[in-house]
Amino acid sequence: MADNTPDIYKQKKRRVLGELFKSGEIKNSNSWLSIHSSSKEHLLTYESRGLVVSINGSGSLAVDHPQSHEAAVLASVVASQGGIVLHGGRSSGVMQAVAQAVPKKSIGVIFPELEKDVDADVVAVTVNAPPSRVELLATCAPIIVLFRGGLGTLMVLLRAIVHLRNRQYHPEQFPQMVFVHNYWIGLLTTMMNMGCLPREFLAELDFFDRAEQVIGKLPKI
Repeated sequence: MADNTPDIYKQKKRRVLGELFKSGEIKNSNSWLSIHSSSKEHLLTYESRGLVVSINGSGSLAVDHPQSHEAAVLASVVASQGGIVLHGGRSSGVMQAVAQAVPKKSIGVIFPELEKDVDADVVAVTVNAPPSRVELLATCAPIIVLFRGGLGTLMVLLRAIVHLRNRQYHPEQFPQMVFVHNYWIGLLTTMMNMGCLPREFLAELDFFDRAEQVIGKLPKI
């Protein structure tokens, strides 16, 4: 039987530099996600198939802030479509809103210093350092979504932009879509005008204002 799964949702495996202290696996009707130790030293492994969405945003916003609400709406729709959500794991802001919206269909990514900030009922994996967390959130899932955020979200945003662009040099790299909230347009435009962010990099991003705009563009499984 032919596999009609879009390329963006086909099974993928990516090794990330770092050490894993706690692994995690989640399944839904159309998707699965596993973050586990690698057989190679100093690496951890991300594997998934199907609709997996990395949702990123500020931990300093109130859980009932409009941005947190929009992130929760997106997470709920992803889960209802048989998908899984990857997020930052903390029990505050956008991350908490997402975890509360889909408590059994999401995985948070933290490092040891953040373990005290995680709700007991949140499924979370623990990596040894912030760079591994950024790499998992910014480069692994087929769909990356960035809401309003602070420095941590900015790190994920810039890493996602570079990784997405690198596919032109590495055609074997898995296809991805990166959705960026309009909140970031001013900063990205300034970076472009300064000459440190080429216009063609921005052309590969999907900008949005409401969660429904992301939902409408998610490829069907």
